[in-house]
Amino acid sequence: MGGFIAFLLSRATGLSVFAILEAGYLLLSLTGLALVYGFARRELAANPDRGRYHLIFLAALPVGLAGARLLPIIQDALAAGRLTYGLIAAGGLVFYTGALAALCAMYAGCRIMRLSPWPLLDAVCLYLPLGHAFGRLGCFFGGCCFGAPTESACGVRFPAGSPAFLQHKSQGLLPDGAVASLPVHPSQLYETAGNLLLFAVLLLLSKRRPLPPGRLTALYLAGYAALRFTLEFWRGDALRGVYFGLSASQYIALATWAAVLAAVLGGGKKPAAPHSAAHFPQ
Repeated sequence: MGGFIAFLLSRATGLSVFAILEAGYLLLSLTGLALVYGFARRELAANPDRGRYHLIFLAALPVGLAGARLLPIIQDALAAGRLTYGLIAAGGLVFYTGALAALCAMYAGCRIMRLSPWPLLDAVCLYLPLGHAFGRLGCFFGGCCFGAPTESACGVRFPAGSPAFLQHKSQGLLPDGAVASLPVHPSQLYETAGNLLLFAVLLLLSKRRPLPPGRLTALYLAGYAALRFTLEFWRGDALRGVYFGLSASQYIALATWAAVLAAVLGGGKKPAAPHSAAHFPQ
């Protein structure tokens, strides 16, 4: 669908199809990021330390970007047998490692500034699934993160030159003269729907009654780990890396589950609130 829209826009504007696809992906991703930032700011509006929380959020974004590049660099280096500048400078992004890196940077920034991290992390994690849903729509528009081949009615074909088409062509799955990929699961839309459902659950829980500090963060991490682990079985892009039957993101999901479980089991005592926000309702 994204490719078809890009084709029509290309004929109307004279721009290349792939320039339009990349612009659409970037626009939707930035829209998702803006939603997370805007809603998190609203959640922190009454917090006396909101200015410092905003600064920490913005400072964590470059760390998140670096984290999003880390996994592709490692995978490309393993495949090539060496690490080169070209592998570092060019390649894709992985949301999962980027989000975890950004959240860890926010946690570290709050600790460095002697702030409780939970008002910021809980606000961000509440709206992160909503922003991520827009990002996955961008993935669908751009054709990346595509699903495995399917004969079901939900299968979609991506046009010639798309990542799905190129992978299927290189694997010898397409005949000469093919103009589209094999029908594949629209895994991007599956994850969009899953993120919206996760957002709805988190929003409902947060509005029904006050939750302990850090609870929304833990629920988001565990919920998205379950969602990502499951949806990876419908993914078909080989670039994401599959090792011993599981993808790299599934191993990250398992590690996230273990970390959340360890934090919950070992978190019998409440995190101490700093003096500047000791009496602020969290």
